[in-house]
Amino acid sequence: MSSKTYVGTKAFALRGTLLDAGAIQKLTEATSLEELVNRLRGTPYADVLSSLSPPYTARRLELALRERLAAVHHSVTQGAGRYGILQQYYLKNIAWDLKLALKSRALGRSYEETIEFIDMKAEELVGRRDLMAKVLSAKDINEAVSMLSGSEFAADAERALSSYSAKGEIRFFDVYIDHAVLSAISKEYSLNPRLYSAKAADANGVGDIVALDVDAYNVLSVLRSKPWGLRESEVQELIVTPTGRVGTSVLARMAASESTAEAVKLIENAYRFPIQGTPGDEDLIDAVEDAFVRKLMSTAVLAFVWQGLSPGTILALIKLLEFEVSNLAAIAIGVEAGIEPKQILSKLRT
Repeated sequence: MSSKTYVGTKAFALRGTLLDAGAIQKLTEATSLEELVNRLRGTPYADVLSSLSPPYTARRLELALRERLAAVHHSVTQGAGRYGILQQYYLKNIAWDLKLALKSRALGRSYEETIEFIDMKAEELVGRRDLMAKVLSAKDINEAVSMLSGSEFAADAERALSSYSAKGEIRFFDVYIDHAVLSAISKEYSLNPRLYSAKAADANGVGDIVALDVDAYNVLSVLRSKPWGLRESEVQELIVTPTGRVGTSVLARMAASESTAEAVKLIENAYRFPIQGTPGDEDLIDAVEDAFVRKLMSTAVLAFVWQGLSPGTILALIKLLEFEVSNLAAIAIGVEAGIEPKQILSKLRT
C-alpha cells in the first residue's frame, strides 16, 4: 500500500471515531467528573481513561485525553513515508508540554508542582522523554533553556527568555515555541508543495491548513505585540516565513498601525472574517483567534469532501481531533466548576 493510500484510508477510518454533536451535548450534561468519565468510557477514549482513578480532576482528565491525541498522531506517522509534514505537526504535542515546562521554571515552580500538569506521553512515543525531564529538573529558567541546545526549539527558546527577561511577559514562551514549530511546518510545505497537493487547486488540503495555521500565528502574534510594546525589529523576529496568505508587507503594516482595530482591517483581503465590534483590544484579538479557529475547522471538515485519499485528509483528521480534545477538556473544566450545560456548550468550538 502506498503512503498516500495508507494515510488517506487511515484518515477516513479515524474520522468515524470522532464524537458527534449529540454525544458532546450528553457529556456537557454530566453532573460530576465521575459521571463524565463514565460516559467517556463508552467512547474511543476508554483505553486512555483506564488508568485514571477517583478523585478525578479536570486537569488529570485533560492529560489522559491528550494521550490519545498523541497516540493517534504518532500511529499515522508510522506509515506516512515521505509525508514529513505529519512529523512536523507532531511537534505541536511536544511544544504543548515544553511551553508549560518553561513557564513553570520561569515562575520558579518546583518539579513536583509542574509534573502534575504534564505526563510526557507524547515525548515517550518518539524517544524524547529525557529531554523534557532535563528541562523540568533544571535549577532555573536559564539552565532549562540551555538544555534545549541542539534541538529545533533552541533558538526560539533563547529569544523567549531574552524577551521575558526584558518585558516580564510570560506568554513570550508560548509565542516563540509556537514560532519554532510553525517555522518547521511552513518550511516543509514550501519545499515540497507538489508532494502535498492532491488536486491542482489543492482545495481544502495541506496547503490550506498550513496557510491558515501560519496566518493565524502571524496575525495574532503581531496583534499581541502591540500591547506588549515590542519594537518593529522584535516583531519581525516573531513572524513565521514563508508566510501564508497574509504576506510580510501586510504584517509590517499591521505592526505599524495605530490601533488593533486598524490592524485587523488589513487582513480583510485575505480573510473576510465577520468580526463584530468589541470593547477592548484583548476582546478583539480573541475574536480574530476564534474566527481563524472556525475557518480551520470548516477547512478540515471539507478536506474529506475534496481530498479523497491524500495527506490532506489525515492532516485534517489531526486538526479535528485537536479541536475535539480541546472541547472535551473545556467540558471537564465546566463540569468541575458546576457550570450549566448550555453555558458549557456555548463556549465550545464546534
